[in-house]
Amino acid sequence: MAVRIPMTAEALGRSRFGISPCAEVVGSLRALHRPSPGSPHLMRWRARALDAVPAESLSLLAALTGSTVYVLDLLTPPPHAAVASIDDEAAAIAATPPELTEYQLDIAFRGRAVPAEVAASVGGPARLEELRQPMPAVVAEALAGGAAAFTARLAGAMRTYFERVLAPDWPRVLDVLTADVAYRGDRMAQHGALTLLDDFHPSVRWDDGAIVVRKPFDLVVDWPHDGLLLVPSTGIGDGVLLNAERPTAPSILYPARGLHALWPAPSAPGELGELIGHTRATLLAALDVPRTTAELGRREALSAATVSYHLGILHRTGLVARRRTGRRVVYARTELAAALLG
Repeated sequence: MAVRIPMTAEALGRSRFGISPCAEVVGSLRALHRPSPGSPHLMRWRARALDAVPAESLSLLAALTGSTVYVLDLLTPPPHAAVASIDDEAAAIAATPPELTEYQLDIAFRGRAVPAEVAASVGGPARLEELRQPMPAVVAEALAGGAAAFTARLAGAMRTYFERVLAPDWPRVLDVLTADVAYRGDRMAQHGALTLLDDFHPSVRWDDGAIVVRKPFDLVVDWPHDGLLLVPSTGIGDGVLLNAERPTAPSILYPARGLHALWPAPSAPGELGELIGHTRATLLAALDVPRTTAELGRREALSAATVSYHLGILHRTGLVARRRTGRRVVYARTELAAALLG
């Protein structure tokens, strides 16, 4: 089964990228259900969430993000700017029309009535009941005051989670997400739009004029007149999330590249530090992926002037290379530097 999104050349040309704080919240919440020891940043956020987010808010958010089949689309409102703010997205969640809230809850939880076409898309009513979950008590309690009160409470919980869990790391998260967007923009410029989805995820592919996303249900999204919205995420590593609510442009939330930029920086080798200086050795160790001066400064808590000074020396001595990508200048280790670190 799959979701098929027919794309004309015109619609593809209107497609764009967006960065969403709520997408990061949803991605990191999934680690509460499925701990990811291989992703240290998710384990760090998981521990921070359990320690810093009020139990009432955390239990509600966890109850709504545990499914591997369907997560309420209202939790990830499409960003209207290149980089959305948590305040704007929380306001969008709170403003979700009650009938849309109820419709999404109908799809998510067992025993609620759904339109016949929804049941048919997954193979019939019996199959739908298998895929849905019983409504957790914390969700039922939040709904007791009506759909509008529910989304207002949910918006507050999402904002609180972001501020207490993700905000301390947000500048570094933005570096990763913007680098992913820049990489994909470069690929499109060099090889054409059809390379856009080449390495998104194995579940996403081009097929005869359409984007096809493997899902446990069948759906044709025939309203992408404003193109497709592509949202990279540092928290979604086990698949992609699809947000498709008529008439809004459909969104695909996909795993970003370069997640190790959010992991603890490797310590600079002691002997190399003695040879070239500990600051320069630290910068070389941090260039496990290409980074800008600003990214290195934030990662290593160094001023931009200090980073620029040492990168200049490393560049002149053949240990780093640099290239311009749009307005960004990105630095990378050379083979000589890799050999020294190895």
